[in-house]
Amino acid sequence: MRVGVVEIMETGHITLAETLCRIYCCDPENQVYLFIIEKHAVNLGFLCDIYPNLNIVVKDTGKEIGLFLDDTDEYMLDRLYLVTLTKYYFKISKSNLKASLFLTIHNIDEWFGNSFIRSVKRFLYSISGTSSLNLWIYFFKFNFILPPLKRIILRKVNRSDGRLVVLSGSLQKRLKDLDITIPSEIVPFSVFDPSLITEGHSENGLLRICVPGILSQYRRNYMELLELIENKLDSYKNLFVFDLLGGVQTENHFDNPHIILKRIDLLKSRGFSIIDHRVQFIPPLEYNRELAKSDVILGNMNVVLNKYSIYGKTKETGIPFAMIRAARPGIVPDTYPVPEELSSSTLVYSSLEHLGDILINLISDKLIVKDLKNKALENSKRFTPEIIYNNIREKHIH
Repeated sequence: MRVGVVEIMETGHITLAETLCRIYCCDPENQVYLFIIEKHAVNLGFLCDIYPNLNIVVKDTGKEIGLFLDDTDEYMLDRLYLVTLTKYYFKISKSNLKASLFLTIHNIDEWFGNSFIRSVKRFLYSISGTSSLNLWIYFFKFNFILPPLKRIILRKVNRSDGRLVVLSGSLQKRLKDLDITIPSEIVPFSVFDPSLITEGHSENGLLRICVPGILSQYRRNYMELLELIENKLDSYKNLFVFDLLGGVQTENHFDNPHIILKRIDLLKSRGFSIIDHRVQFIPPLEYNRELAKSDVILGNMNVVLNKYSIYGKTKETGIPFAMIRAARPGIVPDTYPVPEELSSSTLVYSSLEHLGDILINLISDKLIVKDLKNKALENSKRFTPEIIYNNIREKHIH
């Protein structure tokens, strides 16, 4: 099989591009082509050292993106995966790619059910409370300009014998509930990486709690988490380390990470061990090294982002995939639908007070952590590239 993977957008989803390469490269009979922009080549070039059947094609500086996509036809691909699509909608809607198009749907609510009436309601909902002209323009484009182009792209997927790609079974169920007739397949954001397995307790016996993802109060409730650390975990401060493993995006219209950073600095001054990464993006290899040091992964996400966007229903969080990649147990809110394969290594909390009790138990009892880690390892082995690849092939045939 000849497979193309395209990632020409921002860095946030290059892990999924890496995952697709790992999945298809696990069969040496496949030829895999990764089409990327130059800044991604720096972060994903290491894959060529692992997989001899992977070829990386980098877009020349100045080359028009439509021509770059058209050039993929020269490789006689059987299927072409579009990993991220946040711009270039018009160019892609006008393209005539010959390969079967596999389109990753990261946000179901942005692609389906957007009638004109719903777009009007969503536009009014989105701009309420803001006087920013830039946001008004953004939401007008989002609700009225892009939906027709997205419908054209979806028709291209269907006509090319392609698939919609979603990250979890719960998102695929959502597509079925919406009566979407375009076939879909599940590709997890990350696959199991056995090189990240470590033995024993990290940091000289300290429990290392990792919170993956960009530092965003909109996506995750950092302020209440930091308050919990200060008020409930003060007497345990010498027994744990918090690693806030994500970049800081200061230009995000929806967030002000400086408020979070100021609170972090205050806790550090009071003797708490908190690691933060004050860069915009953490490269994959560095991210993996830090993730491998963790004992448990905490997902303090705001499950309901707004009335249209809900983790585990319309979009996915990276938390379960970090658990899969590093074979670590996780802690998530009880309103998030935990993947069945990870249920035995996942703890759920119903309130911040409950989360505090869970963390105290883990900090105080290393045997609980050891048992959860063992379960996490067994669970993650169900997400090897080979297993995912065979699942995709079997379901595609049927």
